[in-house]
Amino acid sequence: MQAIGLFRKFVAVKLTIKNTNKKNYGRMKIGYGSEYQLLRYLGHHRNYFFDEIRKVIGDGEIEWLDYPNDLNRDSRDGELKGIECFEKLPNYKTIKDEWCRFWPQSGNAHNWDGIFIHKGVWYFVEAKANLEEANQKCSAESIKSIKTIISAFEETCGNPQLAEVWQLSDCYQLANRLAFIHFCSMVGIKAKLLYISFINGYEINPRKNVGSVEDWKKKWDEEYESLQLTETLKSYIFHVYVDCQRDGRG
Repeated sequence: MQAIGLFRKFVAVKLTIKNTNKKNYGRMKIGYGSEYQLLRYLGHHRNYFFDEIRKVIGDGEIEWLDYPNDLNRDSRDGELKGIECFEKLPNYKTIKDEWCRFWPQSGNAHNWDGIFIHKGVWYFVEAKANLEEANQKCSAESIKSIKTIISAFEETCGNPQLAEVWQLSDCYQLANRLAFIHFCSMVGIKAKLLYISFINGYEINPRKNVGSVEDWKKKWDEEYESLQLTETLKSYIFHVYVDCQRDGRG
């Protein structure tokens, strides 16, 4: 009887750990990780952060868009997804109709870590704090969605065989972000993709922590090569490297 009681306790603990891990998945990490570091620099080191961005994209005002509330998340904030940021534009209905043709409307839309406007150009932000965050496979399962994605990729890269490579690639996230930027150009919106790669942003885990700009540049060069990006496609992308051990005061 005692052994049965111990077994039941063991099972209960295992279930608790499993449920806790499931609940914590996707939560913002406190003290490390890309979401935390982005909020930290936007909140506590904004002048330094914006100066680092301007070194890459040029001088001028940065209008960073506010994000919606999401009371189901611990941070109480959500993210702008897909084309939601364009809802106030006068031609939004036309944009939405074209978007419904261009990209699957089921599954997960593009989730943006940040969006800002600078000199009339929309910048869509991807923040990364470890190399694994840059890897993502396509999760679409329906044949219709996969065909739509490949079609969007073909419109973006101009090569039907390469479009299929993009859809199957571990660099799928970069590929679908580039497709989004291409879509923006199709509907008359000037847009760029801005990667913010944090250095020493994951110090809690030395295996995941990226300790140098060179490590990040190597990763992005590998993705560019894997996707066989042309110079035109590369011109859609900007990179900013922020060392989380610095705050701009010296």
